[in-house]
Parts: sequence; structure tokens; C-alpha cells
Amino acid sequence: MHAQDGNVMNFDEIIEEIAASSDAELDYTTLFISLENLYYDPLDLNTASEEDFEKLIFLTEFQIYSLVKYRQKFGKYKTIYELQFVDGIDPMTLKNLLPFVKVSVTEEKQGTNVGKILTYGRHSVMGRYQRLLQEKSGYLPIDDSVLAENPDKSRYLGSPDKFYMRYNYQYKDKLYYGLIAEKDDGEQFFNGAQKYGFDYYSGHFQINDIGVFKKIIVGDYIAQFGQGLTMWSGMSFGKTSSTTNIIKKARGVNKYSSVNESAFLRGQATSLQFGRFEFTEFVSYKSIDGSVSVVSDSTFEDEEQYISSFLESGYHRTPSEIAKRKTINEFISGGNINYSGNSFKIGATGVYYSFSDSLQPNSQAYRYFDFSGYSNANFGIDYMLTIPKVNLFGETSISPNMGYASVNGAVLDLVPEFKMSMIYRYYSPDYQALYAQPFSEGNKPYNESGLFIGFQVFPRKYWKIEAYFDSWKYPWLRYGVNGPSTGNEYLMQITHYPNRNLDMYFRVKYETKEKNNSDVEFGVKPLDSYVSAKFRYQINYTPSSKIKLKNRIEVASYSFNGDQEWGYMIYQDVQLKPEKIPFVFTGRIALFETDSWDTRIYAYEPDVLYAFTVPAFYSQGTRLAFIVKYSVMDNLDFWFKIANTYYHDKDELGTGLDAVEGKNRTDIKLQFRYKF
Repeated sequence: MHAQDGNVMNFDEIIEEIAASSDAELDYTTLFISLENLYYDPLDLNTASEEDFEKLIFLTEFQIYSLVKYRQKFGKYKTIYELQFVDGIDPMTLKNLLPFVKVSVTEEKQGTNVGKILTYGRHSVMGRYQRLLQEKSGYLPIDDSVLAENPDKSRYLGSPDKFYMRYNYQYKDKLYYGLIAEKDDGEQFFNGAQKYGFDYYSGHFQINDIGVFKKIIVGDYIAQFGQGLTMWSGMSFGKTSSTTNIIKKARGVNKYSSVNESAFLRGQATSLQFGRFEFTEFVSYKSIDGSVSVVSDSTFEDEEQYISSFLESGYHRTPSEIAKRKTINEFISGGNINYSGNSFKIGATGVYYSFSDSLQPNSQAYRYFDFSGYSNANFGIDYMLTIPKVNLFGETSISPNMGYASVNGAVLDLVPEFKMSMIYRYYSPDYQALYAQPFSEGNKPYNESGLFIGFQVFPRKYWKIEAYFDSWKYPWLRYGVNGPSTGNEYLMQITHYPNRNLDMYFRVKYETKEKNNSDVEFGVKPLDSYVSAKFRYQINYTPSSKIKLKNRIEVASYSFNGDQEWGYMIYQDVQLKPEKIPFVFTGRIALFETDSWDTRIYAYEPDVLYAFTVPAFYSQGTRLAFIVKYSVMDNLDFWFKIANTYYHDKDELGTGLDAVEGKNRTDIKLQFRYKF
């Protein structure tokens, strides 16, 4: 079994919910690799610390507290099956937890023999090729005169092929180093603007637990502290169907191994441990993409460069995208100090960042409070109090303009059958933080106040009910919203798992928000509420170790200004693992129909290792996907995937240079991985 093949802890469910709340293309590789490392090197229940258990993102703070408390109260674990007696570990959590933990017969020595660390680790080399079989408008032949007249809207400069390479070395949790390279479709390769081959390179070196040095990192890394209000780079979870797992699990500084070209730091970072105190410092300097414009001062006849916008897509396919590549130098430095007691943690984080040019003030009303200038800073204090059955947590942060933000909450695990969570946040409109990802509805650390209440109930054996209510207010304007606005969201999910081979759930999600009424042509556009609702039923059935089945039906509705729209999606997944041949076959067939983009439905799709596809189903059509994995040896694997979307009601797909003639989009992926 492999962590992704086995779909441990329903990781795809979390990915779907993140994708549904943002239209950005996000990279989930770092999160998955963290779980994969723990799958191949499980945590020892008798030696793992609370910090070690926090790497398992599906565990709540109380469950982590209980795992350690059980060991302190009853002595060392004799078997992993004792976990069913740990307070707060329900059957579903137990199922998710088992692949990542072990009980060692003898205590493992944690020595730091350099020769052993450099020799007995795991190497991994992986390569991936993918492309769209249909030809986009940006790759069609055109006359030189047309290209010269408008190069940005005429053609992509590179080929439609996409390449991804990675090399990693790991020795337990002691040493990591690796290199990643990627070329996106449309980008040049060993020519033009990319004379050195790939468009993106990333490397990291990390060594842990060397004397007082808890971590030493050189290269690309992430920095995550507190509840994400002051400093948080890399991926972050917000609201999910796990209504009681709302406390962010900050990892401090840690290696970066994804291909998102803007969500990381580049430089060095160090963490030192002195008893219960931990000190972390980090410094980053890198060039980032953005638009830099020259503004003339007619009074003094001076010219000054300003940053008008940042570019986070990572694409460098046209002359204008290439012109924005690495035009801005970014410097970041900061630190964190925290104290961990038996049941209390408190920390302080400070971060300073500056740019080579000044960020230009924005004239749009909804961006009135946005940061402008050369440099900015943030300072915050976070805390966590763990007492029997209750976790209290929070963080408060401030920016130099005296804008502030605060988030505070509690998780109550009063009895095994009932858990409850609450979180209140207030982020002032003028709080300015560029690297912050706290719990929020708008995915921003400013201009929001709200209250979230969730609970989890086990009414009887093999049943679980989860629900939450979230109400929020935006005190200032937002894009497409010309006034202060409010919103509410409700979710309820009922899960039934009668045995280890069968589980199912039914979910209802209902949301109301406000936006401008576009039907009003003149004057101030009033705000009107719109309502979106989603209904989902899913069943997972594993009749044997050779076959796994998954089926989902989802219906979406959207109403605004008296108009009602609907959409539906149904899919069937089948995974076959023949006993006598080294193949794994996975297939999906999906049918969908929606009235508009507003009733789109997201669904995680099976994919090759480390690749994550979450298509948005809209319009009318079918989606077919087929993946085959071939294991030549225990250490050499090959993957092939082909996926086709057929739109019944369209004759052209996409717009501009991404436009494709016809009703089909067909993608292929080829991948290998060699471990030694």
C-alpha cells in the first residue's frame, strides 16, 4: 500500500475544499510529502513528542495531548492497538492514524553519526512529462507580421510540453536535501529567455537535531508560526468538514519542496533549542515577478520606478510575462521565540520585508488600505493553553501603521461522544501583512470579523455528525462589493462507517454572501444577497484488497436577484490491484451539467504520484480518466495517465492563447520514480 494509492485520511477531501475556496492553482506537494515521509518512517508512539504528532495534520490538539498523556499515565505502549483506548481517538481517526505510527520493540538510538547519515538514507529520482493533446491557439503557426505587431496575444514562445524533475535524499528525520526543476507549457527550454533549461529551479538542505541546533536550513524553505497572522508561507488550511480541527499546526521553518514559484523563502534559517525555549531566525533574499512602472513627476521632472503589481502565476510564456520575470528583489528577515510548558505555550514572532522598488499606492477604493512603500513589518504574540478536555489558542498581530488583527478560539472535547470548537477573528481593514494566512473566509488577513462554531457528535456506534456555522462581516469594500457586507455559512455532514471496508457520508453546505447588483446600470450599485448550496452523497467500498470503489453524487444551486441556477455531477471511481502482476489500474467516469460557472462543482481526481488535479466541472459534458501504475521492481515505478473532458454544448474551449477548437480536452502524463 502507498499513502496516495490508499487515499489515507481522505486527503483528497481536504484538497477539494481548499480548491473550492480559491480559483488559484495551488500546489499540495509539500503537504503530501510530509505525510509520505511519515508513512515510510512512522512515528514511534513511545518516543514521539507533541511536535512530532503535529505533523499529522488530521489530529486535533486534544488528541495529540491525549496520545502523550496516555504514555505518561500507563507507561510505554505495548502495541498500536492500545490507541483505541486513548481519550479522543475515534474510529475514523484511528483508521487514519495507524499507517503513520509504530511501536518499537527496542528503543532506537538517536545518534548523529555523520557517515551513517550520509550513507544510509533514501534517494529518490523522479521525472514527469505532460501536455494537452489538442493544440491551443497560442501554438498555431502565424505570420511574422502578426507576431511582430502583437507578440503577447499572438503566440507562446515555447513548446506545449511540461517537464518536472526532482531529486531527494532523506535520512530518517535527520537530513534532507534535494533539487527540483520545472518547465511549464508554453515556456522556452534551453533557448531564448531560458538558456539554462528549466524556467524554475529550487533546492534545499536541512539537518535536524545537532546539539542545540534543532534545524539548520540552507536554500528554499517555508516559515510558519502561531496561527498564521504574522508570518505563514506555503500552504494553509482554512475551513474544512473537520469542524473541530481548526487550530493551525505551525511547523516553524522547514524545507520547501514544491513548485509554487512565489510561496517560499530563499536563504537560510536556524532553530535552536534551550530547554523549554526555542529560538528561530530566518533570512531570505530572492527575485520575484511583478510589474514595475515608471512614474514621472512633472513638477521636478523626475522619474521614479514603482511596483504596480506582483505576478504569482509562475508563467513566462509571452514577451510581457518574460519582461515581468524576476523584476523585483525581495528581502525578508525575522525571528520567533517560544516557550513550551507542560500545558502552556507562548510565542512571539517578528518579520521585516523590503523591496527593491516602492509599492505604488492603489487608487481603487476597495484597496485604500493596501500597503504601499519600500518596507513593512509585523509583530505578533501567540498562545496555546491545553487543559484536560479544553484547548484555548490565539494570536494577535500589529503592523507599523497601527493596524491590528486578532484571532482567538477554543476546542472542547468534553466527552468522547461530543466535541465542539469556536473561533472569533477580527482583522482590521488597515492591517497590512503580506505573508499571513490565518483562519478566514476571504483568504486574507485583513478586513474581516467573524464567529465560527462547530461541533462533532457520535450519536451511536459507526455514526458521526459534523456541523458548523460561520458568520462574518467585511467592514470595508471588497472587489465587486461597493460597501460593507456580511455573509453566513452552514455545513452539516453525516458519516456512517459500518465496517472497515465501507463508509459513506451525506453533506449539505449552504452559504449567503453579498455583491453588487450588476443589473443597475447607473449610479451606486446596491448590494444584494446571493445564495449557494451544495448537496453531496459519497460512498467508498473496498470489497477486497484487489478492488476499491468510490461513487459520488453532488448537486449545486445558486440564486441571485430572483434567478435560480442548478448543476449536478456524478462520478464512479474504480481501482484494481491484480494479485499476480505488478500493476495498479485506476479509472473514473464523471457526468456533469451546470447552468453557469456559479454552479461549478470541484472534485479531486486520481492522479500520478505528487500530481494533484482538482477540475471545476461546469457546462455540460463528461470526464474520463485512466491511470496505470507499473512497478518494475520494488524501487522503480512508472505511471501513465490520460484524461479527457468532452463538452456537449461547446465548440471552442478556453479563451485567447489558451483557446482550443472543438469539444475535447485530452491531457496525458508520463512519470517515473526510482528509489535507492
